[in-house]
Amino acid sequence: MATLHESNIGKTRKIAGYLLTALPSLMILFSGIMKLTGAEELRQALSKAHLEDHMAFIGALEIVCIILAWIPRTANVGFVLTASYIGGIIATELSTSGGAMIGIVVGILWYTGMLLRKPTFAGLGI
Repeated sequence: MATLHESNIGKTRKIAGYLLTALPSLMILFSGIMKLTGAEELRQALSKAHLEDHMAFIGALEIVCIILAWIPRTANVGFVLTASYIGGIIATELSTSGGAMIGIVVGILWYTGMLLRKPTFAGLGI
């Protein structure tokens, strides 16, 4: 049976993993909802990267990635898709504003939380 965490990890590690994964999940989920509702500040931000015409698609993509990451059977695929999306966030931030701090922080929280919950996913034996 698929789970969102491995059974051989401690309670503290499991809770920390869930908290560190929940924060970027909520950030991306709310970003997706705002994009689907057509928030003007996001439209302006996406216009810098010439992506304002794709705002609804990007919002739906964000929501789908997060949903997949939180369904036990699709958690690994969801993790990879969301991690790839976060890479896109960083690349877009670098190309438009020159800074990528938000994307980097979201990525660090996402990776750390997931690897605390599923250490074998890293392949490092930690």
